[in-house]
Amino acid sequence: MSVQINKQVEALIRVTSRLIGVLDSEVDMLRAMQVDEIENLQAEKKDLTVLYEETVRSLAAQPEALEAVEPALRTELSELAGRFDTALAENARALNAVRDSHDRLLKAIVDAVSENRAKEKGYTRDGKLGDLQKGRNSPSLSLSVDRQL
Repeated sequence: MSVQINKQVEALIRVTSRLIGVLDSEVDMLRAMQVDEIENLQAEKKDLTVLYEETVRSLAAQPEALEAVEPALRTELSELAGRFDTALAENARALNAVRDSHDRLLKAIVDAVSENRAKEKGYTRDGKLGDLQKGRNSPSLSLSVDRQL
């Protein structure tokens, strides 16, 4: 059984290492604003995340077998867990920063359009040049926002 559990831990180490690499690549792309290239990572990120969760669940279901894991593997897994936590936190910060930046940009655009519409001039019913907004409700502004990263 110890050979099997060691193989499962080795598999978890490989999956976690690759997932850290994908997370780090995503952060680099976000910082470089290479949003189009991030899409290429998403399938791999999803697959690795599913595999990671399945492997962790499988190992957690065998707590007594974990005692038989080689000390070197246990140390490597422990160190990798710390690196994984750091990569996850950095990835979350980068995604939140991009989302917040995107939200601020959209707000600025909406504010600019609204301000511009408030200043619109045109011809009134009696043919004079005047404020289109006086005496009636302003026309609604229609925008569509894609919030997907």
